[in-house]
Amino acid sequence: MDRVRLLQRTLSRKRFLSGNWFKTKTKLAKEHEHIKDFRRDLFFKLGALLAEEYDLLVLEDLNVQGLIQKGETKKRRRMRLYDSSFSELRAVLEWEFRKRGKLVLPVPAYNTSRECFRCGGINKSLTLEDRVFLCPNCGFTLDRDLNASLVLLKRSGWVPPAVPAVELRPIPPLPTLGLVGRHGGVMRQEAPAFRRG
Repeated sequence: MDRVRLLQRTLSRKRFLSGNWFKTKTKLAKEHEHIKDFRRDLFFKLGALLAEEYDLLVLEDLNVQGLIQKGETKKRRRMRLYDSSFSELRAVLEWEFRKRGKLVLPVPAYNTSRECFRCGGINKSLTLEDRVFLCPNCGFTLDRDLNASLVLLKRSGWVPPAVPAVELRPIPPLPTLGLVGRHGGVMRQEAPAFRRG
């Protein structure tokens, strides 16, 4: 994204429709194409990895336009939401799961981070800065994101076991999918050293 920003700044300083303007415009278009292809490749790799590992995908049915148009969000956050490609990610994930004959369940997103997983009570005082969920009704305390994911599972029809066999923990971070740096994990090879003799 820094390269796009730099190219846009450079383009704005060129004389309109000059030869250098067209060259910079072409470079900018290629950079946008590269970002689009990189993102799409990442989505397909992530979808394949998740579809191999899990039998059920529970998605939060987000209203992204509503998030973008919300007045209280800061401008930078709104711009990141514009650039996040939620719909493309969701379409690729659904396609990968359905291709393998696995289940995809979209669940309404309303109050998932404010609802208590255990009793169903709503914590209206919870803000975005609060990272720990504390239920005012039953006193249940859990990481905010883990609580929201458990609420989504509960809404999808999952019934928690009466006696949990293991402690509930978030899923560990996914491997890097071989994507390192700007070049998508492609290893650069240097030419062998030149030897005289």
